[in-house]
Amino acid sequence: MYPLTAILAVHCGLSSPTCPAGENCFAAPEHLRWSLLQSSGKQSVGRATSDLEVGHDMEKPGVLKYLSDTLVPRTEISAPQSNDTRLCEADAQAFEQTFCPSSCPYAAEMSNEFCHFRCVQSNQCGLLGTVENATIPDDNVMACRHCKVEACAKCVAAAPGQVGEKLEHCVKCMPGYTLSEEGECEMNGISVFIAIGVVGAIAAVGIIWWYAMICSKPCVNPEGVEYGLQGRHRMKLSQPGCGEPYPLTTNLLTTNVAGPATMAFFRYEAAILVWAIVLLLVWLGFAFFVSMDLLTLGTRIASTPQLLCAVVAWGRKRQMELVWTKVSWLAFAYVFSFLGAIAYGIQQTKMIATVNDKDATMTSFALKLEGLPKFNGKDPVEEKITTAVKKATG
Repeated sequence: MYPLTAILAVHCGLSSPTCPAGENCFAAPEHLRWSLLQSSGKQSVGRATSDLEVGHDMEKPGVLKYLSDTLVPRTEISAPQSNDTRLCEADAQAFEQTFCPSSCPYAAEMSNEFCHFRCVQSNQCGLLGTVENATIPDDNVMACRHCKVEACAKCVAAAPGQVGEKLEHCVKCMPGYTLSEEGECEMNGISVFIAIGVVGAIAAVGIIWWYAMICSKPCVNPEGVEYGLQGRHRMKLSQPGCGEPYPLTTNLLTTNVAGPATMAFFRYEAAILVWAIVLLLVWLGFAFFVSMDLLTLGTRIASTPQLLCAVVAWGRKRQMELVWTKVSWLAFAYVFSFLGAIAYGIQQTKMIATVNDKDATMTSFALKLEGLPKFNGKDPVEEKITTAVKKATG
């Protein structure tokens, strides 16, 4: 799992409602850039970020860069907290990393603009056009979030702008939990789990005792046991000549131990493994020599709405840039599967014909008769054919 201090981002400028129609507001370098911060702890000035940031300058080009980054540790980049208070006055798209300024350190999602956020103070969560029910300033992710109480079926958040220690409480808990006076959900019925554990322990002891009793009983029919063991031994597959069982190292792809069908089955299993391994290695080759992002697309963690926007935007961009690798892999998979199926069918047919010619198989005990006359339903067909075969073969 990647650390949540890693910011997944693509470069994008501020989207402002005051942008004149027909102008490209994203091209101006002087535009504000919004930070997309999601961390598991509180942000601080000068906090170091990991090398998992996503951007044109951070794309992983392939195996050489991957090995160099692994063998030579990267110098961590410092991403200081922003001092630009203009981030507190307008919403922006959440893409590039710059922490919200200390005067408005919490990121709040706008209610009427998709993937737009605004830096607000703790008492402004749910106000200034942000999502109304996201009123909880969370110091762990430095963002305004919805009400969240463990095991709560219906949670009520504080009103926008309300301050105090208790900003969220539960009014209805899930089944199996009891609502406390503090608005928390406490698990009840712990005695049920204790009873289940006791019953399980008693059952385990009973099973062990029963097995011990079975093992301690005397053998009253040794002759029958010995006869059964001999019969079982005769049913085992054994090597011709010596009668010993085949060793575990026997290659069932090339050794006929139970007929050509057994060899054909294990060859089928081997073909499936080879097919899957080759396709996997080709895909890993694309990942190592083109971009390691092929292994992480669709797996990035999004703990807050801001990070979700960054993950989706980055994923869409990288997917379009790397779509040629998927098309190439699919083309190879189709050609390889088609040619491999033909080669597999040829070698299976040759193997069965060789084994039938070399060893005594089911085909050795079958007879094919040609040129038989037509019979009606009243004729004794089996008797006539048997008589004719005996007469012809002596």
